[in-house]
Amino acid sequence: MITELKSIPDIWKRMPSEMHARRFLENIIWSTGRHCPHCGSVASSPLRGKTCRPGLYQCRDCRLQFTVTTLTPMHSTKLDLRVWISAMFLVLTSSKGISSVVMARLLGVNQKTAWKMGHAIQEMMDDRNGELLPLEDIVEVDEAYVGGAPKSLSGAYNKRGKGTAKPMIFVAASRDGQARARVVSDDKRTTLEPVLLEWVDPATTSLMTDGSKSYIGLGKTMADHQSVIHSQKEYANPETGAHVNTAEAVISQVQRALVGVYHNLGRQHLQRYLDEIVWRWNHREPVREVVKQWTTRDGVAREKSTTIWRPIPVVDQMRVLLRGAVGKQVRRSKEYGLCRPLC
Repeated sequence: MITELKSIPDIWKRMPSEMHARRFLENIIWSTGRHCPHCGSVASSPLRGKTCRPGLYQCRDCRLQFTVTTLTPMHSTKLDLRVWISAMFLVLTSSKGISSVVMARLLGVNQKTAWKMGHAIQEMMDDRNGELLPLEDIVEVDEAYVGGAPKSLSGAYNKRGKGTAKPMIFVAASRDGQARARVVSDDKRTTLEPVLLEWVDPATTSLMTDGSKSYIGLGKTMADHQSVIHSQKEYANPETGAHVNTAEAVISQVQRALVGVYHNLGRQHLQRYLDEIVWRWNHREPVREVVKQWTTRDGVAREKSTTIWRPIPVVDQMRVLLRGAVGKQVRRSKEYGLCRPLC
């Protein structure tokens, strides 16, 4: 069983043939035993005829045939499975994401194929099945406007603040290293409250916000609510511990990906990019705590501790990613974009 992958050459070294890659995926997706993706039955038999594809099985209950990639975003792929594993490696190990142009060059495929592979991997990062645990303890929330046409390339003018036409994202982040993000239509309480209640338990959550009026009503439904007023240049309150720096750090990851990698995040696929960025944020572990000490001009001794985080091993990320892959598919739409099979 492969427990560590260090690079793309290492993937091809540890998986000399596509069959090795198939077994790697089977050990992860079927970690509790082979099961039919159509009906969930655990009774199946391998098909070994001369015309059978490698890794083909038939369910004894529904009689349908399947492989390890059936009803996943890799469904009906013609690519070598090692290319898919390499694509996952690139997405999971990049700090701000990887563009389809760069991925195509590294994997030896064309740009359209790399673009679809990237979105297929992002689809596996979607938590629409509600598998993530609720955010706990202290939870910070904030909103931001992202995307829009680049001014330098299009000459577009984007208004600042609530007058802009850019899409809005709503972010919640707990101080234990977990975060959630979603595209929302506006910052009204009626819009944000149902989303927040999906992410937190109001009875045990201490909410940290800025001075937005939408959060006043939201705070009343939580166990505790503290806020900072940015318009009054208040960014942290040492007495109450209130700040939204963690939520703003998540938003900064989105902005850095926009500026440094993708350059333009369209409204149609923005949620997938958010899922990818939040995935990397959630799959980190604290390494050590650094304590910084200094003395101010007034002679007051100050101390600040910072926790250093690093991504968990990439194979462990792949295990989490692939175990929820069944049932998540993407297809080419009639307009040559992407859609889910039911749309």
